[in-house]
Amino acid sequence: MIALDLVGVDKNYGGPPVVQDVSLSIEVGETVAIIGPNGAGKTTLFGVMAGETRATKGRVSLFGKDVTRAGARHLAEQGVARTFQVARYFLEKTVEENVVIARLAHQSRYRNLVSKSPRSDDTVDLALDAVGLSSARRRPSATLSHGDRKSLEIAMALAQDPSVLLLDEPTAGMGAEDIPGTIELLKGLRASRPEMTCVITAHDMNVVFALADKVVLLANGRIALQGLPDEVRDAPLTREIYLGNSYREDR
Repeated sequence: MIALDLVGVDKNYGGPPVVQDVSLSIEVGETVAIIGPNGAGKTTLFGVMAGETRATKGRVSLFGKDVTRAGARHLAEQGVARTFQVARYFLEKTVEENVVIARLAHQSRYRNLVSKSPRSDDTVDLALDAVGLSSARRRPSATLSHGDRKSLEIAMALAQDPSVLLLDEPTAGMGAEDIPGTIELLKGLRASRPEMTCVITAHDMNVVFALADKVVLLANGRIALQGLPDEVRDAPLTREIYLGNSYREDR
């Protein structure tokens, strides 16, 4: 079954298209990585998938339903959750409170958001446990390391019980020592939630090739190549427009 389907998608902001004629089908339970040089259109395409940016042309379907004109709130209600390259959360709240707020917002229980101590539930507990932050639940979010802040944002997304999880640069800004742990965290999420569809943007090729079932190379707003990770990595076109001839992977 197809979870997310884009057909002939264009997006422009009054000038030349930022995304051009993108057609991409992502199956339920599949993890797809979108790679490409800066300015390739990855962020815009991600926004279209999340409903934050409406396509100028083409069609977007979610589990067979046309959501081309739907906004981010509607897609969130239909099971799409996302993280951002720069983690977004409330610094003054505890780890647990941030995850609870994400959960309540997803349920449209906005009146509870103003309470001094919004209440946790099993979904919140599972989300914290999934990212290894259960023991830090009472800590102020401002005191977390950069790696744990990214984990907190993933927990906030998981608290929305997503069917489709969009991860925008999940290791952005991390030190080299934190990246292997995040890769293992994401591997664990895949194993524990095999029905969840994931789309990742990443510059770190170790992240891409450790997690992706399929890799999509975007260049100048178009899909230049897509296929299995090894196929895309070894393709001359990938080296030409993105990785460069000096790229070497530690195996």
